[in-house]
Amino acid sequence: MEARSDKYLMVVHVVNALIAFAPLLLSDHVIHQYDIHLPSTMMTRPSARILGAVVALVISALLLSSHISLLQPSLPHSKDQPINHLTSKPSLIELSSVFNIQSDDDFKNIAAQFGHHDHPVNASTSQHRHVKRVQVLNYAYAVCKGRRLWGDIQAAFNGQRPPGEQFGQVDFDNSWTLEPIAGQLPRGGHWENAFRSFAVGVPMGPYIQGLSANQDKTFKNVAGRNVVTPTGAKYTLQYVPGWSTMLATFVQSPSARLADNTDSPYGHPVDAIDIPTLIPPMHRLSDVSWYVWSRVSAHPAQLRYIGHDFVINGDTESIMEYLSIVRFGEDAPFLDWPGLVYDIDSDEAKALLATPNSLAIAYMMMDHAAELGRRLPRVYIFKDNRGIWSMLWDLFPV
Repeated sequence: MEARSDKYLMVVHVVNALIAFAPLLLSDHVIHQYDIHLPSTMMTRPSARILGAVVALVISALLLSSHISLLQPSLPHSKDQPINHLTSKPSLIELSSVFNIQSDDDFKNIAAQFGHHDHPVNASTSQHRHVKRVQVLNYAYAVCKGRRLWGDIQAAFNGQRPPGEQFGQVDFDNSWTLEPIAGQLPRGGHWENAFRSFAVGVPMGPYIQGLSANQDKTFKNVAGRNVVTPTGAKYTLQYVPGWSTMLATFVQSPSARLADNTDSPYGHPVDAIDIPTLIPPMHRLSDVSWYVWSRVSAHPAQLRYIGHDFVINGDTESIMEYLSIVRFGEDAPFLDWPGLVYDIDSDEAKALLATPNSLAIAYMMMDHAAELGRRLPRVYIFKDNRGIWSMLWDLFPV
């Protein structure tokens, strides 16, 4: 409706301008024939009518151009970052820093308006010769989202952002069960190499313990209504309390379980609009893992190393592969520890912070800033000789 009203407004202004200045365009013959009354100055000075005609045309042109600009698609730019400094084809990172983008599709639409499309990058003009444009778009959007997340984390550190909803033992016991599992070193020796490099103690194997949090109970949803079908979700966590270390080795959230084509307990994927009513209030990995950690560690605030083994989420893998290709080209199947390392000040780390596998860490730092204190994270990404990625965040205390 706004676009249509703008068109009508433009037409009205142009017509009004022409009507208002039409007498100035009339010839002497027409004026006398139809007895049109004009000010005496205009009757005696034809040059005044010519000047008026020019003024009328200029005003009409200005009105027309101003309202045509209203018909252009509005871009959700940030009020504190004007867009007038953008070049005709700004970089994707520049776009991500200027516009308030709420979704992946929003970003791709805005990027397309500035000449970025989903086609392979020209190898002769870009270092990203093996990266498809859609991967670049995904990375740029992740940077944008990661910057906002890091800003929220810093606000929480400074006491300017209230913590999210806090959950405790009662909340956990109402919907989850804890199952002890054999503590085992995750695949391969790269984790052993990681913790040896941190000098936090070796060998790792004898000290690691494991717990599986299973959503296998009936529960009350956010509206207080009984839900009799457990989601079957599971978070498997390996931890070494003495080393301030926790690793997620299997992650399937309640919402992901319900949306799954094959594993949904309802026999079919649940519509996204219905999922919030069919999952327990305590459902995020950040809340469950913090509860588990605070239960097994005598000093929860000392949590420092937290990571994901066996990363199989497609969105997370896409960002990792992008960073690997940009650094090494596409022939880098084996990136043993330490792999690629990024401090949180970098856009690469912010993009990784925004991935599904790191959101739990971001929200944990936000919601438990009072316990954890100020942190300056660093992230390591690496993969084994089978091409399976892992990620480790070092939540370095400041």
